[in-house]
Amino acid sequence: MWDRDRHRRRRWAVVIAVVFALPGASGAQAAGLHPQLLTRAGYGTEPIGFARTVDGRLHVAYETNTSWGNAASGIAEQAISPSGHPGPAVQALAWGGPNAGSPNGVPGLAVLPSGVLQAVFGGSPSGVEGPWGISSSDGGATWSAPVNVGSGIMPFADSNLTLQVSQGTPVLTAGCCGNVVVQRGFGPGAPTAQVTTAADGAAGNTASALDAKTGAVVASWDSNAGSGGIWLQQIAPTIGAAQKAPIPSQFGTGEPLILAGRDSGPGVFGAYAADAGPTTHVRLLRYGGGSVAVGSVKGLRAPVVGVATGPDGRIWVMWAGQVNGTGVTAVTRSNRAVTRFEPIQTHRATWSSLFTLSGDGRLGPLDMLMSAVSAPKSGPFVNGIYYARVLPRLSATVSAKKVATGKYKLTAKVTDAGDAASGATVAAKGQSKTTNSKGATSITLAGSGGDHVNVAVTKPGYAELTLRVSL
Repeated sequence: MWDRDRHRRRRWAVVIAVVFALPGASGAQAAGLHPQLLTRAGYGTEPIGFARTVDGRLHVAYETNTSWGNAASGIAEQAISPSGHPGPAVQALAWGGPNAGSPNGVPGLAVLPSGVLQAVFGGSPSGVEGPWGISSSDGGATWSAPVNVGSGIMPFADSNLTLQVSQGTPVLTAGCCGNVVVQRGFGPGAPTAQVTTAADGAAGNTASALDAKTGAVVASWDSNAGSGGIWLQQIAPTIGAAQKAPIPSQFGTGEPLILAGRDSGPGVFGAYAADAGPTTHVRLLRYGGGSVAVGSVKGLRAPVVGVATGPDGRIWVMWAGQVNGTGVTAVTRSNRAVTRFEPIQTHRATWSSLFTLSGDGRLGPLDMLMSAVSAPKSGPFVNGIYYARVLPRLSATVSAKKVATGKYKLTAKVTDAGDAASGATVAAKGQSKTTNSKGATSITLAGSGGDHVNVAVTKPGYAELTLRVSL
């Protein structure tokens, strides 16, 4: 059987391998991103499996693989603390031994209603096709032996899997052998369906996300149907309507459409490059509900785009490409209604190849995961999964008014992507006040007309904002 996902993975590793320069980006005020290598990995374009447990830790599952080839040595899990510090890798499944499993494809990971961490993967130990599963009831410290969780209806031997939990039921999505297969539940007889048709020709590069409000799981995949493109479809608890993403043909296939669902309020979203010009304008698509403009960075052409779930219904959007030969990653976060976005942050990149951007922002900051190949100043390139934490950014307006001789009143309004930001501290010349529920506060300062005052706006979990105000 021909695994279209793995074939594409190796092809794109060559096609998009362009070394990014290290100097600052012209046209974008870029800071260093400082990503950390979580693990070497031999795959590229498939979404990374991750899940956040109730203790705030973000767990990442991956094939243990140190080459560009397809041979895997097992499955490992690694947890990132709520403060953004990666812990040691735990070998959840080791290659070899009776029924030890032969993982094949990117594993999916989710938290079951009981709190158990559940990983699923393709493979065929002892010649039995899966999907297979391993679980941990102690937060990833130890893992069970592999169990065949397949329905017995369709094979998952050579699959990249995603895993969500809808209304208490595990939902697996597999891009296997040119088809997209969905299984709802574990074990013999679990409802299983193929959502692609003969018209797709071949399909793969699957992703999925949960709408926490409705319990719906939406999957995405790229297809060869017609002129090709990327499709979205609800796959649980029932099969919904298929929707083609309005992505330009230049970016229409070869990469997954990363999805993220809201935890507060309904909606599953995927971001995409709306054009292929010298400056890419990014839009955020909602399954079944149109799209909204996210923004652009002058000169940044972005073939790689991703999304992540944020707090209070917010959605993070990230995209990456080059500005005048320098790699740049852009990041922004929406308001609660997902109609507006905070100021775009830009960060210099050091990749020779960047395949996917994804992550989780439920704690406030974005825990960003990148499947990439580094471009070091010296030594060999390292293909793997990288991690970086990005803080959200506030906006503020500050006005000054003379209220008495030598006295000026600064009035500040602080917002988070347009939403009022209460509890923010506004400080200037040794004076500070905290914003109210409307995001407003004021400070009275001594000064003279024409003076310039630096105003610092801070809030825990946010990047500091500094403004210069004239009296």
